[in-house]
Amino acid sequence: MYLQQLTLNQFKNYAQTQFRFNPQLNCLVGLNGAGKTNVLDAIYYLAFTKSYFNPVDQQHILNGEMFFTVEALLVKNEITENIRVVFQKGSKKTLLVNNNEVARFADYIGTLPLVMIVPGDINLIYEGSEERRKFIDMIISQADRIYLNELILYNKALDQRNKLLKDFYEHRYINRDLLDTYTMQLSKSGMYIYQKRLHFIEQFTPVFIAYYQMIAGSNEPVALAYESDVQKLAYPQLLHSSEQTDFELMRTSRGIHRDDLSFMINEMGLKKFGSQGQQKSFIIALKLAQFDYLMEAKNVKPLLLIDDIFEKLDSERLNKLLALIAKGHFGQIFITDTQAERLHDVIAKLDTPVSYFEIKEGMLVSD
Repeated sequence: MYLQQLTLNQFKNYAQTQFRFNPQLNCLVGLNGAGKTNVLDAIYYLAFTKSYFNPVDQQHILNGEMFFTVEALLVKNEITENIRVVFQKGSKKTLLVNNNEVARFADYIGTLPLVMIVPGDINLIYEGSEERRKFIDMIISQADRIYLNELILYNKALDQRNKLLKDFYEHRYINRDLLDTYTMQLSKSGMYIYQKRLHFIEQFTPVFIAYYQMIAGSNEPVALAYESDVQKLAYPQLLHSSEQTDFELMRTSRGIHRDDLSFMINEMGLKKFGSQGQQKSFIIALKLAQFDYLMEAKNVKPLLLIDDIFEKLDSERLNKLLALIAKGHFGQIFITDTQAERLHDVIAKLDTPVSYFEIKEGMLVSD
């Protein structure tokens, strides 16, 4: 599977630009702010119908314009598909595959599996549990459509239940039947999500550990610990036991929307006790394990997008990653860097077909 062509029309800082990509390695070079990362984000947009960095669609329209389109030719199993996302101010976003509109975006997710590595991934360690839940959900949702649908149902029921709890606070009245209906939906979908997450971590962890040891060049123990209220109580019991607290807080205080994933090194928390180098190795290992998980689940090599590669990787870790690239472990790869000569020197060590794209102020000036 690979992207053959990408066309950007009024997307971010691109007025109208077309790229024809190498099926293997693609390097985008240019100064900071030129638009390299915007190309990666456009590819991500095609996979998830949203930006990796900013969920507000309107903010991705080129200044002064009314709409944007992101379009690509995707070659999969020797069949070429046309994928196009269109967003216009004041209108709904449209996704088309081979000129046929996709009614539910959830039915499309997973069509273009990918892994994106950016400097901001360090937030997985330093930000709250929501970041780590998103990481888990984004991986499983690409591989399991039922999981994504249950996640949508859960979040909808959660919003409705929370609204009901707020209404009770304001009006001192609760529709008991409606509350029980939402509680039942949370229990049903929540239990499915919990079991899938638990199974995912069991599968994912050994691959992650192997990658960490390879990248770090160390056998120091690392671990992923899935934390959930559901481990302590059956789901219906969990919600009923916290009902009084929910009324007081005006929100659902327990459930899989509060789950977390702890990162451990030498049996201690990575955030507090891990060095900068250990944290970098940890993040890269998570992302490479994500690649392997999706490759096995989808029976295809996902796209691998690495933004600002020298910011993310020091020379030792970069060489470990390059060794994997040289072995042909990955499929199509996209790399960005600010210095063309530096990137040329590194890539020259590989016996891999490569294409270079120089970007300046939202324009492709050479390829």
